[in-house]
Amino acid sequence: KLSMILYDEFNGNVPENFEDLERLPGVGHKTASVVMSQGFGHPAFPVDTHIHRLAQRWGLTKGKNVIQTENDLKGLFPSKKWNKLHLQIIFYGRSQCTARGCDGTVCEICKTCYPKRNKPCKTNKA
Repeated sequence: KLSMILYDEFNGNVPENFEDLERLPGVGHKTASVVMSQGFGHPAFPVDTHIHRLAQRWGLTKGKNVIQTENDLKGLFPSKKWNKLHLQIIFYGRSQCTARGCDGTVCEICKTCYPKRNKPCKTNKA
């Protein structure tokens, strides 16, 4: 179905704007953001549950969902940094500030922000 829509409505091309991307079946805001940033190089800040968790943990947002977190992060960083920063946060989180077991003693960001933390912090699920 997606292939037919791309062929019929977009001459076989992937649309290069959020509105058209999000109308496609199976494409939500995060996927559209990834396509815009990584596929086309347009400024976008895809936020998944991992970036949401890290942004909360580091005190960059109090957002209760990924949309609020995305808006907070976009307000903190210049748009020219969004595409690269999105990937940097993901890779840093995988290696240094994992979902389980971050007690403030491994992650340099957590150690700097919360020097007295000695137990895992809680974050709101997206």
